[in-house]
Amino acid sequence: FFAGPVGAVSLHYSDAYTDMTYNDVLVRACAENGITAFTGDGTNPDVMTMATKAIGAAGGCGVPTIKPWNIDLVREKAELVGAADPIAVAMDIDAAGLPFLKNLTPPAGSKTVDELKEIVKLMDGKPFILKGIMTVNGAKKALEAGASGIVVSNHGGRVLDQCPATAEVLPEIAAALKGTGVKVLVDGGIRTGVDVFKALALGADGVLICRPFVTAVYGGGAEGVKCYIDKLAGELADTMQMCGAHSIEEITREMVRI
Repeated sequence: FFAGPVGAVSLHYSDAYTDMTYNDVLVRACAENGITAFTGDGTNPDVMTMATKAIGAAGGCGVPTIKPWNIDLVREKAELVGAADPIAVAMDIDAAGLPFLKNLTPPAGSKTVDELKEIVKLMDGKPFILKGIMTVNGAKKALEAGASGIVVSNHGGRVLDQCPATAEVLPEIAAALKGTGVKVLVDGGIRTGVDVFKALALGADGVLICRPFVTAVYGGGAEGVKCYIDKLAGELADTMQMCGAHSIEEITREMVRI
């Protein structure tokens, strides 16, 4: 499991942290406790600057997430990413539909497969992850564009009414990408190690968990992050034992009932 990207923490939660100080605590604490954090992007360019600095300071143990800006701004962000030398880079492609991003200069927006291919090249060989895939067709486009991974995500379920839950579409997307080498991650309402187990059983290679990590950082800083990571790991291990899975690879679809 990974810590998911979050932006505008001072707006949505409290001014105890800024996006910059939040990422500094989260990235470092995750790296010290055996997992990796995704970081967010925002309308303030300092968000990506400080996020990539935090990842660089953690030896590259992080995944910066770039919003779908126009190609010139993506190129600028890619330079920051290159300096941080992260293990991978992501783009939350579902943010293309957010109205407040469309009205910016430069704007963000949807991307064609050819445009995504160009963006993949800008990442200089880093694995590229497309976040916000909700259909088999979208997954196939990600594969065609050269993505190394996807995140099945509906942007927290808060940007489009009546959008399916990620658990509903995960199995068919995972089946469509089986054997391609593209890693399938998923987010959305995952809170416990039991939830992680369910996602893996439905075909995911891993999961992103976002808002509980905000609570962990705000409530306990680096120690809070460690406590939550240990809780998730313990719950996942217990669930595997109870279901007869002695390794991650032994978690199968037959172990969950829908």
